[in-house]
Amino acid sequence: MVQASIDTEVDDPVAMPQYIGTHFSAICSLMPRALLLTGVFRDLLTRHFSSRDYIETPELQRLIWQRGEQTNILIEVIHRWVPVLTEKRAAVIIKRNTYANRRLGIGDRLQMPLADMSGDPHYSTFWVGSHTLFCLGGSGAQAELLATEVQREMTGFGPVIQRTLRLHRFSVTEVGAIAELEEATENFVVPVTVGYAYEQNWLIRQQAPTLRSVSLSTLLDC
Repeated sequence: MVQASIDTEVDDPVAMPQYIGTHFSAICSLMPRALLLTGVFRDLLTRHFSSRDYIETPELQRLIWQRGEQTNILIEVIHRWVPVLTEKRAAVIIKRNTYANRRLGIGDRLQMPLADMSGDPHYSTFWVGSHTLFCLGGSGAQAELLATEVQREMTGFGPVIQRTLRLHRFSVTEVGAIAELEEATENFVVPVTVGYAYEQNWLIRQQAPTLRSVSLSTLLDC
């Protein structure tokens, strides 16, 4: 479970809001994968905006997320986004970007003596990717405030997310320039890009040990 405090300025430390994150144990066997990482981002953001106690910016504390079209803020992945729903409300739209492979060695093969007594070769490689969280607001100021709120959430809990998901890297890499959104009237957008890297490990299990193909009779004949 991810649990940490948000550094808000309050007089009573006991009243300081806390974020209670997702149980990741059910998906750790499949992590990290592109679609599951997209789901993790959506889950983190919906939980953050589910209560005004978690929201740092006073001007955004009325943007409470709830299921259904009556929500005050839309948090959705880009392939499920309906642009007309964002014309009258703020939104965070989640989009996965390109993945790039970073090889660790020749042929991705691990050079570990006696790593596997059966002779099965082990491999490992890095995948480097990112997600962009498009923060939409009805005004430029609202989009800027929303982007800052999202950036601080991801930066603050980044070390916990990285450790929980066993990523090699997790950080906000860029907060982009503000722009006017073409898909919805009088809306502005600020992109927040989060980058990460993870390691993929595997082995190729052989049907027989390497030396089983050598015939003993052949050796005796020699």
